[in-house]
Amino acid sequence: MGVKSASVHYHFPTKPDLAEALVNRRCAEQEAFFEELFARTQDYEELIGGYIAMFRSGFDCGNRMCVAGVMSAEISGLPDPVRAAIRRFKDLNVAWISKMLRIRHPRMGGEPLRQRAFAIYAALEGAQLIAHGLGGDADAFDDMIGGYAASGLLSLNGSGARSIDAGSDHPGDERKPAGRKRA
Repeated sequence: MGVKSASVHYHFPTKPDLAEALVNRRCAEQEAFFEELFARTQDYEELIGGYIAMFRSGFDCGNRMCVAGVMSAEISGLPDPVRAAIRRFKDLNVAWISKMLRIRHPRMGGEPLRQRAFAIYAALEGAQLIAHGLGGDADAFDDMIGGYAASGLLSLNGSGARSIDAGSDHPGDERKPAGRKRA
């Protein structure tokens, strides 16, 4: 890659500085993703499908995982600024999922909506983690998403979410429909 250790240390004197910068960058990317997604559609099925596809795209790109999700597993051992960045990432996701859910459930109260949004965020992070642990098994991820839909957590019509191209930064991201087996 051509990046020298000295240049990394110049910009990020400590590992916590680098970790915080990584999560903050991911927050900015996530915000841009949500804004682009909402600019393309106000259809709940397409919004949630695009969000699921974002998590799934990691399997099409070398079995990548959400950096905030990975760090969350060890949050108790991280410095306060990194913990704060991870919480901002979680709060950002929950807020945007709540906005999606408001379209589907316009009469649902604020706290139940936030709780459901948090459950969806946790479920997708967990599905990604488990599928990653199974060697990047995208079919396992799809099965979990199908289970979330069947249980009503994702409030999907039919067998899964329709997927839209949500502007992934992962080359080769095919945006397969969530909840369906790949051929």
